[in-house]
Amino acid sequence: MRINNKKKGIFFDFGDTLASTDPPFIIRIAMSMREAGLDISNREFEVKYVEADYKLYLKYKIRGGMTPEDYRNWFLPLLYESLPIEADIEDFRQNVRAAMSKIEFTRVAMPGALDLLDNLKSRGYKLGVISNNDGYTESKCEEVGINGYFDFMLDSTRLDMIKPDPRIFNHALTQSGLSPEEVIHVGDMYGSDVMGANNAGLDAVWVNSRNVDNLSVKEVKQVNNLAELISIL
Repeated sequence: MRINNKKKGIFFDFGDTLASTDPPFIIRIAMSMREAGLDISNREFEVKYVEADYKLYLKYKIRGGMTPEDYRNWFLPLLYESLPIEADIEDFRQNVRAAMSKIEFTRVAMPGALDLLDNLKSRGYKLGVISNNDGYTESKCEEVGINGYFDFMLDSTRLDMIKPDPRIFNHALTQSGLSPEEVIHVGDMYGSDVMGANNAGLDAVWVNSRNVDNLSVKEVKQVNNLAELISIL
């Protein structure tokens, strides 16, 4: 699998693509759900989370649009309906939030992120970040030492636009001065990143480090880690 050499820009998701936390955010949720009484492994929960993200994309396609508020209102019900929760959902959610608040974590760059960004920057690519985040993407990039690589950083909370809605990808294209055909988007979420980018006319690479089965009939480019991305560009 190779990506054509006509690409001039690469857009990245942030969380669990370029950087993560230790323990990772999704694992912290799984830990908190076990604390709240749900018998689920980290692996099982990761798959359910990625599947819920894809279901969110399908719901977006039916509705024809999505705001960050829609994302917040839609995602957890889609996730929770796939989990064997016997307790009252509201009580369970409160217990999960309480357990989450007690877990300490540090923020770290993903393995290979700095080497990859060094390589791409030296080759003249325009680089950007498109993140479904809490308004602090720029400071988080600074925290892990990668903020200097990017021509722009887009945060869904600050823009009131969110992946997979094509508006946030189109905004990134405007920021970069590139056309969809000249850009590839890289991310770990199948629905938000891969299908969202494709829906906006961009090629995408799925960083499928969780080894989740392909969720649709569409054939997608995928890598297991960031180091593999260098070898296909």
